[in-house]
Formats: sequence, C-alpha cells, structure tokens
Amino acid sequence: MMMGTFRVTVRVFSLADPARGREVEMLVDTGATQSIVPRGILEELSVPVLRRQSFRLANGDAIDRQIGWVGVRFQDTEAYTLAVFGEQADATVLGALTLEELGLEVDPRERILKPTVAWLLAAA
Repeated sequence: MMMGTFRVTVRVFSLADPARGREVEMLVDTGATQSIVPRGILEELSVPVLRRQSFRLANGDAIDRQIGWVGVRFQDTEAYTLAVFGEQADATVLGALTLEELGLEVDPRERILKPTVAWLLAAA
C-alpha cells in the first residue's frame, strides 16, 4: 500500500526568542532526512546559519544548503531540530529526523501523525 502524502501545520520558532514563531504548512515526508523551511521564514525568525551541508536528491544530483537549529511544535509536542534553509524551488517538508525528535510516527491509513513509542537499548 502506498502511503501518499499529506500536510500538517507546524509552528516553527526561534530558539533565541521562542515567542517569535510562524505557523507553517509542511509536507510530511518520511523519505526526507531533514525538514525544509523556507529561507524567508527562517531569516524572519533570525535563525542563525550553523553550516552548509550537502544533500543528495532523489534523481541522484547533489546540492548544498544552509542548515540551522529551530524549534518546532506540533499540537502539544515541541522539539529542537536542524532545518534546511529552503530555496524558492524547494518543498516545505517535515522530515524523518524531526518526526523522531517530536516522538511522532505516520499512520499511513489515516494519513495523520500520532505518538510513537521510542526504542531504547538499556538494562531493564
């Protein structure tokens, strides 16, 4: 069964000033490692660039993008995540690392995000 795609609204906010944030509609993509937020929004929130990173696209091409730390909130759950500074042609994406940091998983049948139980290697 193919999952299909769906969108959710996430609050993206500045770690330096959590009161500064924006509601952003994002495509849920478990095949994407990191989340992509439009550059204009990250600049508006004064998110500092941490570094440039190389990424491989689905067609095999390599690109470089800037990344930086942001806060994300979905419903009652909040986390810090590395976000890619999206360029004009880039989709706005909620990627796998951010989903894991939020403790969420995709329910492909209902096309929703729901809490997940994380795995931990520890002595019981």
